[in-house]
Amino acid sequence: MPINGLGRDLLALLMPIECLSCKTESDWICPGCRRGLALQNEGLCFCGNTGENGLCIKHQRELGLDGLTILFSYTEPAVKELVSQIKYRGHIDGVSFLARYYQKKILARLPRGEWIVTAVPLSKERYQTRGFNQSELLAKKLTEPLYNYSELLIKRRETKPQAKLNKKLREKNLLRSFAVKKGLDIPSQVILVDDVVTTGSTIKEATKVLRKAGVEKIWGFALAHG
Repeated sequence: MPINGLGRDLLALLMPIECLSCKTESDWICPGCRRGLALQNEGLCFCGNTGENGLCIKHQRELGLDGLTILFSYTEPAVKELVSQIKYRGHIDGVSFLARYYQKKILARLPRGEWIVTAVPLSKERYQTRGFNQSELLAKKLTEPLYNYSELLIKRRETKPQAKLNKKLREKNLLRSFAVKKGLDIPSQVILVDDVVTTGSTIKEATKVLRKAGVEKIWGFALAHG
C-alpha cells in the first residue's frame, strides 16, 4: 500500500527515520549526504559523451528527443535506494522529499514555454498491483509550478521487467506497447517523464508514439540514469 507523507510521519513515531546513505536519524537523505550527491553535468549525455540539451548527436537521433534532463546517476547508492523505496516499497512520500529539495534545480534545467508534461505509463495490471505510477508522481510533483500535466499515453499490454533484459531485448519487449489515449487534443510540445533511463529504450518507444500522433517537440526528463 502506498505510504504518503502523513503515513511516514506516523511511522516515524514508532521508529526513527534514517538517512538512506549514512543511516543517521534524519530525512530520506540527510543534509550532509545531499551535499555529497553529484548532479548530472548538463553538458554531457547520459552515455558520458559531450552533447547539447543533455544528449549527444547519436542519442538525439536514436531516441528522437529534442533534449533530455537527468538529475542524478543511478550509481549513487542513496538515489538508487530512494527510487527502490518509492517504486517497490510504496513510499510515495519520497517524491515529496525530492520536490522539497530538488524541484527548483529540475525546473531550472527544463525548457521554458508552452509544454505539457506527461509520464511513461504502466500497464493496467502493474498499476493495480503497485497502486500508483511512480513516473506520474514524479511528473506532477516535480514540475507542477510551471507546467500542466496530461495523461497522454496508455500501455496496451504487460511487458517483461526491463531490468533483466539487454538493449536489443528491451526494444523488442516494448515494441508497440504504448498508444496515445483517444479523444485528446495533442499538444505540440511535450515533456516526457520516466523514473530512470538506462538504455533509453522505454523513452524511445514512447517518443515514437507521440511523434506519430503529431507532437512536434519532445523533451525527456528522468530522475536518474544508469
